[in-house]
Amino acid sequence: MSANPELRTVDSEILALAEDEYAAAAETARIDVREIHTADEAAKASMLLDEVWNVDETGTNVFEPSLIIAFAHAGNYVSAAYSVDEPDEMIGVTIGFFGQPLGTVMHSHIAGVRHQIIGRGAGSAMKLHQRLWCLNLGITEMTWTFDPLIARNAYFNFQRLGVGMVEYLEDFYGQMRDGVNSGQASDRMMVSWPLDRPARASVVDPGSAFPCLRADDDGEPLLSEVPKETEFVSLDFPSDIEDLRGQDADLASRWRLALRTVLTGLVGDGWVVDTCLKGGTYLLHHP
Repeated sequence: MSANPELRTVDSEILALAEDEYAAAAETARIDVREIHTADEAAKASMLLDEVWNVDETGTNVFEPSLIIAFAHAGNYVSAAYSVDEPDEMIGVTIGFFGQPLGTVMHSHIAGVRHQIIGRGAGSAMKLHQRLWCLNLGITEMTWTFDPLIARNAYFNFQRLGVGMVEYLEDFYGQMRDGVNSGQASDRMMVSWPLDRPARASVVDPGSAFPCLRADDDGEPLLSEVPKETEFVSLDFPSDIEDLRGQDADLASRWRLALRTVLTGLVGDGWVVDTCLKGGTYLLHHP
C-alpha cells in the first residue's frame, strides 16, 4: 500500500529503525509477516482466529472471512504470520482499521497466534510489522483494547511497547460466546502506542508503592484505601486469570469487579497507569 501524499512523512531514521526492529524480531521468532488479500487466505485466517479463541460449534466466527476480505480490499491492515520453516503454515493473524482522527490513528482490532507458538516472540514481531506498515503511511498512533486481567498482555503492552492507558471500558463487548470470554464480563482497557517515539520510561518505584489491591490469604481480592501523601500505588491481580476461570469462575469474576472498582476509582481521581510488572501488578502514580 502506498503512502497518502496528504499524510505527514515520518523521518527516515525512524522508519529505518522500525524496519530493523521488525526484521530482528521476525528472525528471532522465525516468522514472515505479510499482508493477505485472497478468499483462501481470509478463510484460513478466520479459522485460525476461531481456534485461538476456542469457538465452539454454534456457527459463530470471531471474524467472518467476508469481513476480512472487505477490510483488506478497503485498504486496512490485514496480515498473517507464516513459519519460515513451513512457508504455507499460517500461525498468526492481525487485523486493524483506520480510526479518528483519520490519517493519524490505526485501531488494531484483533491479533492472535496459535497456542503452540506463544512465547516464541511471534506476537511481538507481528506488532512491529503493523507499526512499520503504519509509519510508511504516515500514521503515528496505534490504539487497541485488551482484557486488563490478562497479565502477559498487560506486561507486553506497558513494559515492552510503552503504551499509555486511554480509558477503562466496562463490559465493552457485552456477553461474548467464544471459549475464552464466555461467562465473563468483557471489560477492556484501551491503550495508545505512539509509533514514532521511544517507549517512555517508568517513573514508579515498585518498592515504595502502596498496595491498593492484593490477594488475601485465601486468594480473594483485598482492596485498601489510598493513604494521603502516597506517591505510588500497586494493583496486584492473578498471574493467570484464564487458568483461574477454569478452576473457580466466581472467584475470577470477583477479581474482575475488584480491578474494575479500584482502577476506575483511581483513574477518576487523576491517577495514571505507569506500567505493569510481569506476573500481574499495575503501578500507578499521581502527576
